Amino acid sequence: MSNDTDSFVLLFHFTPYFQTLGMKEIWQQYGSGEKRRMLPLYRAISRLGTPLANTMVKAHILTGDECMSKVRTKHAAVTSDPVQLLMNFGETYTLSKQDEALAEKYLVRVWAGARSTTTAETFETSPTRLENYTSASPGLDCLPPTSSVIKGHIRRGAFLIHRACTLLINIDGPETRLAPVIHGGWEEHLGMLLSTKCLNPLPWSLLILCKCTGKCDTRRCPCHAAGVLCITFCHSKVDNSPCGNLT
Repeated sequence: MSNDTDSFVLLFHFTPYFQTLGMKEIWQQYGSGEKRRMLPLYRAISRLGTPLANTMVKAHILTGDECMSKVRTKHAAVTSDPVQLLMNFGETYTLSKQDEALAEKYLVRVWAGARSTTTAETFETSPTRLENYTSASPGLDCLPPTSSVIKGHIRRGAFLIHRACTLLINIDGPETRLAPVIHGGWEEHLGMLLSTKCLNPLPWSLLILCKCTGKCDTRRCPCHAAGVLCITFCHSKVDNSPCGNLT
């Protein structure tokens, strides 16, 4: 009995395993009040297939659960081909470069949206970040991540997915070895676990594009007045005033 998506995808993932043990029917109560209903998970498996059941929990965790940051919508998470791109993700103790690359390709598709036909495989080659920023005026927190930043998210997802997928392995045997948390996208600081940022700052030479070379000393310079630099992602305006330093 659960109205929690985390519990649903985990039980859905293990339904094929329970069936191999002889369980014929698996139902889950979902919702509350008049909207309460019983979901026949064993029928969903026969209709959707075991591969989707195995990867649904991976797609859910990677796109945001109780421990992970949200990435766009769950609709996009399901329609971005998780079976092909996440089949081996989180299955082993370590994360391979290939699985990391496939996970980024998957998240690029998720971020682009369910109806997108993007062919980009990394956030560095995806035009979405620049298009979003130059077509409107969103904050930096509304922009797609960079490839360097998303690596931390992917590593945290791999760690949590591996723990979820091996939850019932050797349950009656010796304790299963778990990867250290600090190797899974977190770092310890002052007794606390913090998400690794994986930030790669741009070189100073790429940031400065205006003639003042970052040394404006006049109040007539709107960039200097606002305390910002003229960069590629500038909207050519500061406080609705034209930026005179763009070349």
